This record gives sequence, C-alpha cells and structure tokens, in this order.
Amino acid sequence: MNTILALEERRRQALLTADLQALDRLLATGLVYVHSTGAADTKASYTAKLASGSLKYLELSFSGLVVQLLPQAAIVSGRMAAVVSKDGQPKNVASQFMTVWACDANGHWQLHAHQGTPLPAGT
Repeated sequence: MNTILALEERRRQALLTADLQALDRLLATGLVYVHSTGAADTKASYTAKLASGSLKYLELSFSGLVVQLLPQAAIVSGRMAAVVSKDGQPKNVASQFMTVWACDANGHWQLHAHQGTPLPAGT
C-alpha cells in the first residue's frame, strides 16, 4: 500500500514540475487517461500536452486516498484539487478520481488508467 501511495506522490510531483522523464517511467504505454471534463488522452497525447505547455498543473493535491491491492494491480480512489492552465487559461478542478496501477514480472509498477469525475461545486 505504501508503495502505491508513493507512486501517486511521484506522479503528483512529476505533473507539478512537468517532469516528462519521470512520467515516462510512471505511465504505461497503453495508458487511458480520462479527464473530469470527459476528454480522453493516451500516454502520447497527454505527455505532448504537458511538453508543449498547453496543459500545466499549477497546483495539485490529492486527499482521501484509498488503495485496493490486487495480486498484480492496485486501484486508488480519492479526491483531486488542482489549478491547471489549459491553453493559457487558468481553471480550478475538483474531482473524484480512480487510477489503476499494474505491476509487471520485474516488479515495476506503472499507471494504466485514470478516470476523473467532477465534483459538484462546494463539495
């Protein structure tokens, strides 16, 4: 469980600093990233947005994280609060999210899926 929480923290830090090398290690090639807006990205399209600066995480925090461990996978759910810059426009984001991490035969964990759902205002 601590390993998975540490991975989520590494992901959070990498997003805040736009550390594309760290994200390349953390994100699976077949990543499915569904934003709380309903937009979906692959690993390539998500990291391209971060690399170009069209998507920037200015503030990002996770809370209430719950980890469900499976034999070679983990599901994390919790809340995300963020301020992002999307195409130069600041936007506040509050969502409930779920991520799916999987472990390969070498013990290397990667994020395979993210799903965000917007929270009602004031939640």
